[in-house]
Formats: sequence, structure tokens, C-alpha cells
Amino acid sequence: MPLTDMDSTAAHVRHGIKTGGAAVLSLIIASLLDPKFGMWAVVSSVIVMQVNVAESVQMCWYRFTGTALGAAIGILAIVLSPHTFWGTSAALFLSIGFCAYMTRYNPRYRMAAITVAIVLIASLGVPDRIMFSLMRVVEIGIGVLCAYVVSVWVFPTRVGESLKVRLQRHCAQAANLYEQLVESFLGNQAVTAVQETAVITLLQDATDNRGLFRKMLRHEVPLFDDNAALMDRQIVMLGQCARHMQAMFHVVQDTRDGGYNLYMAPEIRAVVTASCEIMRAIGRGETPDLSQLQPLLDKSDRKLEELRSSGVTKRFSVRELVQVLAFYRCVQQVGEDLQTALGKKNASPHS
Repeated sequence: MPLTDMDSTAAHVRHGIKTGGAAVLSLIIASLLDPKFGMWAVVSSVIVMQVNVAESVQMCWYRFTGTALGAAIGILAIVLSPHTFWGTSAALFLSIGFCAYMTRYNPRYRMAAITVAIVLIASLGVPDRIMFSLMRVVEIGIGVLCAYVVSVWVFPTRVGESLKVRLQRHCAQAANLYEQLVESFLGNQAVTAVQETAVITLLQDATDNRGLFRKMLRHEVPLFDDNAALMDRQIVMLGQCARHMQAMFHVVQDTRDGGYNLYMAPEIRAVVTASCEIMRAIGRGETPDLSQLQPLLDKSDRKLEELRSSGVTKRFSVRELVQVLAFYRCVQQVGEDLQTALGKKNASPHS
């Protein structure tokens, strides 16, 4: 996958600096409460710090809720079990075994099991085991809080920003691939393995974009002002275009040698050019001009009807006619999807 801002050297340098800063901040704050046991705060801050904000927030919530759950189970085990080595061992076996089983229903029980181990083992032999355990939980909470603050407010590397860059790049790549497929169908260039790879990559990128969007929506949108509605439409549009281009590629693969020298090639190229300009405008982060696309789609429809009425399409075999119409339908759908994705589709669907 091409480098994004989250994968860049600069992002990882920032991550290293921020993780070190969160660890030191955790140590300082925890030491003010208990100078002997700042380790758990530092360890927690390092565990939850991730390269991007969304994953850090996700890990903070996972660590904090798992710790709270484990602390409750651990303290209950302390209260109910004898304060001896073998009593603690039995409590450890039962409580961790329970947490391990419960991961079947919720993965945060894995973190709860770790907290149970900390609470039961580290407190063994301490006069006030419950207070000791609560202090360890407080330290973990301090580490989580420090990591959260540093991740969100100190030079944040955000999934939303990275996704915007990805969407812009993918729009430009989709436009280039679209032009290549059309020219291959019209016989001006041969279909290549590069095109097939580009189609597969575009489909995978569409899936990855949706996953990043869900992550952004869940963990970053409450904190940052992203135009999530527009990004959602762009992701849908790119996914639909990728599927149409996959269908177009299969048609091109099955096309007769030399492609088709269509009478309506100028009309098809006009629609494709307008569609590509829209994709590239999105890629540049600009508001695209959709005013010409619908008239060009209507014009190409009228041209096709004229050719059918005049009997020109009879020069094709049934198989060739199906290929031409299938390819042309994909061209229509790309144009329609662009309008719909940008909230400008107001014409009736093409037949």
C-alpha cells in the first residue's frame, strides 16, 4: 500500500517523541502520588500510545475499561480469598480463568486478566491490599490519561486527515484508469496486466478506505471537525466506480482484437472526459463542476437511440452488441454515481 501520512517517517518520529513525552509525564504525575510505583503509569502510557489518534483513543478506552473491570474482579478475589500464598494462587487461577473465558464475549477481559494479576500478585504481603490495589489502578489510569492527552492534543496524527489525502489520490488514480480502459475498448491501446493490477488495487483501496472511515467516525469525529458526510459520499463513489471499472476491464478483456471503432466514440469520450475532470477536481480538493455531465449523458443517450433507429447497430453480432452496451452502461453508471455522490443527481436514471 502506498505511504500515507500515518505510515511516513515523520509520523513515526512524532510517535516516538510523543510516546516518550507521555511516559515522562505519566512518571511525574504518578510519582507525586506514590514515588515507589510510577512504573505502571509509564507502562500503561506506552501500551496505549499509537501512531494515530483513532487507535490511541481506542486503546485508551480498551485499557481503561479493562483495568476497571479487572480491578473489580481482583478486589473481590482479595476479599473472598485467604491472604496466603496458596489462597492468592487459588484466587488467581479462578479469576484469570474466568477472564480468559469471558474474552469469548468481549476482548477487554484480556486486559482485565492482566489487571487481576497485578492486583493479586503485587499486593501479596502488603498490609492494606485493597488500598494498594486501588493505587495501582489509579496509576494505570494516570498513564492512560497522559497518553490520551498527548495523542489528541500534541501534534496529532489523525486518521481523518490521512483518509482525505488517500481519497484525493485515489480519485486521481481512478480517473487515469478510467481513461485507459475506455481507450482500450475503443481500440487505441491494448489492455495490459498493469490495468488489471490497477483495478484490483482500486478495489482494495475502496475497502481500506471504508475501514479507515469507520475508525475515524468512531474515535475521531467526536473530537475533531471533519466533513464526514462528504467523505462518506466520496468513499461510496470510489467503491462504486471501482466495481464499474472491474466490469469494464472484463468486457475489454473479452473484446475482439482492435477494439470497437464506434460511431458514438466522440460522445462517449466527452462523458468520460467530464467524469475524469470531476474525479481529478475531487482529487485536488476542489469543488467539481457537474453542470456539463448530465447534458453529455443525455446527448450520448440520444446518439445511441439514433444509431439503433437507423439500424447501424445491426453490424454487430449479438455478442459484440452485448459487449458494447455493457461497456456503455458502465460509462453511464460512473457518471450517475459521481452526481449522486456529490449530491447533484436529480435526473431520472438512464434506461
